Amino acid sequence: MATIEDVAARAKVGIGTVSRVINDSPQVRPATRAKVLEAMNQLDYSPARPAKTSRRRSHQSIAVLVPFFDQPAAYQRLRGVVGQLQPHGFEIVLMNVESTAQARDRLMELPLRRDLDGLIIISLPLSDEDGARLAAAKFPTVLVDTQHPALASIVIDDHAGGRMATGHMIDLGHERVAFIGEPRHNPFGFSSSGQRENGYRQAMEAAGLDIPQHYLKFGPHHSPSARSLAIELLALPEPPTAIVAASDVQALGVLDAASATGRSVPNDFSLIGYDDIEFASYVGLTTIRQPLFLSGVRGAEVMVGALAAEGSRPITEHLSIELIARSTTAPAASNRGVNTEGADSPTARGRTE
Repeated sequence: MATIEDVAARAKVGIGTVSRVINDSPQVRPATRAKVLEAMNQLDYSPARPAKTSRRRSHQSIAVLVPFFDQPAAYQRLRGVVGQLQPHGFEIVLMNVESTAQARDRLMELPLRRDLDGLIIISLPLSDEDGARLAAAKFPTVLVDTQHPALASIVIDDHAGGRMATGHMIDLGHERVAFIGEPRHNPFGFSSSGQRENGYRQAMEAAGLDIPQHYLKFGPHHSPSARSLAIELLALPEPPTAIVAASDVQALGVLDAASATGRSVPNDFSLIGYDDIEFASYVGLTTIRQPLFLSGVRGAEVMVGALAAEGSRPITEHLSIELIARSTTAPAASNRGVNTEGADSPTARGRTE
């Protein structure tokens, strides 16, 4: 079994430095911390836990790891987690991640923590190695909006959501339907936008509709980028009559582009988003509602159950999604006044607000 001396030798640092990393001391440079964590991982080193005493910690600690927690969707999920855990008296340790280096360090460090009783990870994709390391940790891990076969996961079907959003536009008679999303290859490995794009493609192909390459636009997940991409779409000789945005945040950027170019939604083109963040209802945005708050609640409930049972099962729970029709979608110009909502259409299965 590897020792702390072996780790120090492998990382080429002193034993004191390894000890400071184990105890999460802020007096270690990030590059050195990463080097020590990598050595621990290579040697499969796990720090010895202190001997049990008759004095028990008064509170159990749950860490919540989330990238960009100030984003609307992440914030709603956090509300669900915190609201469910606080009545049980848990101490909640929020860990925001804003870079891939931060994510890598956290995912290597957390399984070694001695002061945690559980971990909830929101939206952050895991490698096979990350998942295996967390599954072997001495505390349960629950995933929300991301999944791994070795861990309990709470997710939705993004592919079905993309198909539902696009099907709504097709049911309204739109044939020139564009898509705005994130690049498939991104630093964090986020895949939800790519899955929603797959659903868009499937719906278009099933309807026998062409997907011109210039109708596919990709950029960072924020409104200014989506605004620029939408302006490019609207400047085309034959612009789309409908736009499917992979998130409400991007849809808001599209609305801004419409205002900047003198277009009216839905008179000039229809728009649908994804998530149903709080702001969506204020601007009348048609969207695919995923249960953001509920997903956080369910993740916390699974965690409470895992702690009570002293372990979690690697289940995957799928939550339902729903089409919410508001004022940013309307029948295509050629179909105005025609009832396009068939009894079995995705539009008919949605809700109008």
